[in-house]
Amino acid sequence: MSIIAPWLFSTTPLTPRRPHVMLLVFGTGPLRDDVQMSMSQFGAPSPESVAASRVQTVTRTMDSRWFDAWRSGSLRAIAVQDLGAGLAALDAADHVHVIACEPERVDDLTHLQGAWALARFLIARGGTLVLDAHAMSYIPAEQMHAAGEPLDTRREVRVIYETDSTRSDHAHALHTRGLKKFGAPDLIALCTDADVPLVGQAINELAEQVARGTDLALPKHVVQVAPGVRWVAVDDEHGLADLLQLNNAARVIVDERGHDLMGVLERLSTN
Repeated sequence: MSIIAPWLFSTTPLTPRRPHVMLLVFGTGPLRDDVQMSMSQFGAPSPESVAASRVQTVTRTMDSRWFDAWRSGSLRAIAVQDLGAGLAALDAADHVHVIACEPERVDDLTHLQGAWALARFLIARGGTLVLDAHAMSYIPAEQMHAAGEPLDTRREVRVIYETDSTRSDHAHALHTRGLKKFGAPDLIALCTDADVPLVGQAINELAEQVARGTDLALPKHVVQVAPGVRWVAVDDEHGLADLLQLNNAARVIVDERGHDLMGVLERLSTN
């Protein structure tokens, strides 16, 4: 029997983290009952990692409004992007199996491995696709990452550029979704189209560090962008996380003078 290596923090957080994981496994009809749970087969490093999650099954007949909300509105556009032709499986689903994990404190990331192991187990029993609720990403069953793979934070944390803005200054938010699974705040920056490559790289790198255990210093966390160029992550004073419906706390990345990052690429090129 193969042993699944546990996902560990690269840096031990100074403050114990309280993550929250929510995976929804959709399917049509009841699950098969002839598949046994195997930690090695489905990617759980320990029985405790699986026990950290609870599973609840909801049928569409129980609450059709709640059920359909997971495949309509803004989520519908994401599903179209993520699933393509596989969208039919989401529309056909009449059962959803909700995997929820909310440990009081964690010393590693095995709670997340356990949740994904349960998702694979439910797929083996007939589930057709998974919605990672915090990252807002849909995964067809056939594209589920294999058991035993190392932690890939870019798969766990989605970076989104909100191009639909009603702000008079035409600022758009570039932000993460999914760091709640690591017990950490999401990251937000306000920028323009031209700034996205630079700001996106900085957010991806910082998200990787935070997911792997780095604490964000208070009141400011320095982000080293390039030699002589530093930004800072500060409190979300203007409630951007609520406006973006992140369902998580957030830190906002600004320049050293506290300005948003709109036009930052142009400012750097003229200095």
